[in-house]
This record gives sequence, structure tokens and C-alpha cells, in this order.
Amino acid sequence: MSVMAQPQVSHSRQIDIRTVDPLRVGWDGLLERHPGRTVFHGEGWARLLNTCYGHTPFYLAAMDGERAEAVLPIMEVDSPLTGRRGVAVPFSDECAPLCGDHGDAASLFEHALRLGRARNWKHLEVRGEMPGLTTAASRADLVGHTLDLSAGLGALYSALGSSVRRAIRKADRSGVRATLVSSMEGMSGYYALHCLTRRKHGAPPQPFSFFRGIVEHLFRTGHGFLVEARHGRRLIAASVFLHHGNTAVYKFGASDPAYLNLRANDLVMWRAVESLATLGPTLLSMGRTAMSNEGLRRFKLGFGTTERPIRYFRYDLRRAEFVAAPEEKENWTNRMMRVMPLPVFKILGRTAYPHLD
Repeated sequence: MSVMAQPQVSHSRQIDIRTVDPLRVGWDGLLERHPGRTVFHGEGWARLLNTCYGHTPFYLAAMDGERAEAVLPIMEVDSPLTGRRGVAVPFSDECAPLCGDHGDAASLFEHALRLGRARNWKHLEVRGEMPGLTTAASRADLVGHTLDLSAGLGALYSALGSSVRRAIRKADRSGVRATLVSSMEGMSGYYALHCLTRRKHGAPPQPFSFFRGIVEHLFRTGHGFLVEARHGRRLIAASVFLHHGNTAVYKFGASDPAYLNLRANDLVMWRAVESLATLGPTLLSMGRTAMSNEGLRRFKLGFGTTERPIRYFRYDLRRAEFVAAPEEKENWTNRMMRVMPLPVFKILGRTAYPHLD
């Protein structure tokens, strides 16, 4: 059932809402005063989505002179198959507006709705908490896991679950070695594992151009790295970590199913925690997880994380009401993808992703 809701906040002052092109101005400079910023708010992610999929940025800023009091990054996804819509932002786990004043949040959202009507969007989706929308219909089947990196390595290790500590020791005793890399060669190795893992889960893989863009627009600007685990010379697990400001994000992980018994995934995560704790981020977000995925939730909770709900708000501009975005459920297409030949599976990913978000 759809539920109508509107931001119930007062506007305490006049603000200047501007539509900013993050590809042409110093967008990241506008974000510096917002400690809650993540890589998904930043210029690098905008460049990645624009160059790889052709999505158009409509980034909104509530300006006080040249100072951004609040921001809401939106990308327009325009597809002949899935329609035109605004998303804040595509392929992010969470990208809530950055603001301290509920009035600013309401003004940004109202401006975004006017923009959406002018651009003929089907809907506007915001991924993360929106001040003033506590009663709006939303997708609510997702949780996030965060880890306070400022506690210090000793406290972080002590907070690990006993099974995680055993797994790290087992990987180490088995000769697994985990190292940080940021090269295109390293990403190519990761991508081979990524395709295997995505096929196992019955989900299409992003095209390699997307991961090439991560290296070009994020790794090379100091906003991320890979942690890869090798047994001898063989790559058996790897994960992609991105960071911006105080927050790091575990974005992708993949592994060779033939070597899962060596527990390399646990070692990869711990190496990332060790590295990030010295690089400057004070918070690690482990991305979104479906509440029904008990195995992945246990893995993330084993690192001493705090679990919290993540809400996605979707406003249907044609019906003029909030609607709950559909949950992701297993169906026949997932089962079909698990048995696809790998070359066909990769073509499917290249074909599908420009139409997805």
C-alpha cells in the first residue's frame, strides 16, 4: 500500500538552492564541512557513473554565499527500457543528504521534486535517511553495518568474534597473504573473481569498464584500494574499499569457491581494517545487506560492527506519493544466470547495467 507523506518541517531562513555540475566545479570542496560525506557523495563517483553509464548529474546544494549548507547529489538515469528517473545516487549502498537543518533538507527535496517534474522523471529515489520523512513509505528490508575505526587496533581486534579471530589465524597459518594494491592489473585479477562470485549468486556482473573507472576516478585520486589474498601465486579472494573524508566503504568482495576453507575473506577484511585505521577514516561502512541474508550479516557482525536499518525513499512523481521500492527477491532469472556460460554472463552484465541503478 502506498502512503502519502510530506516533510513536516519549518523553513527558518531563506536559502539559495543551486543545481551544480560536479564534473565542472570543485564539488568535493563544497563537501569538506560535512563530516558525514562518503565516496558516494563525491566527484569521483559522479565521474564514474557519467563516463561508464552516461548518467547525468543534477547535484543540488543549499548555498549560503559560497558555502554549501546542505547537499543532495542526484543522477538522472534515462533508459528506453526502464524509464527516466532521479536517483540519489545509483549503485550506492547509502547516500543520504548532507545537512544539519531539517528546513534545508525539505527545501532540497522540494527542489528535487520540481526538477523531476520538469525532467519528466518517473520517480525520485533517495537512499538513506531523509529528515522529516519518518512516516513516509520506504523500502525497509535492508540493514547497514558500521565499525568505529577510531577505537585503536588493539580494541578493534579484541572486538572481533572468536570465530573471526580463529579464521584470521587459520588463513595466516595456511600461508595466505593479504596485501593492498591499486593498479589496473590488480583490478583485472579482482574482476575474474567478481564474475565467478556474481554468477554463484545469480546476479549479473558490472562491466569491466566500471571497475576500470574505479581505478581511474577513485584509486588514482587516493580514494580507495583493493585488498587481495593469495595462496602461493594464486589469487583466492579480494575486496574493493573506497574512502572519502572520515568514512570508508567496503563496496565489493569476491573469492574463489575452491579455497573458501582457507578463510581468506576474513583476513582480507582485517587487513583493510588495519590499513584504514592508519589512513585517517574513523568509520568503516560495510555496505547494505538484506535482512534475510543471515550468513552475510553474521560475517559483518563478527567484526564488531553495529547493525542499523537503511531506508530507501521513493517518491512516485506521476502518482504524487511515496511508494515502497520493491525488495530484491530470488526468481527464475537468478537461477538461469547461475548456469550461464561465463562469456554470455559478462555480455549480459555489459548490456543490462546502463539501464539499472
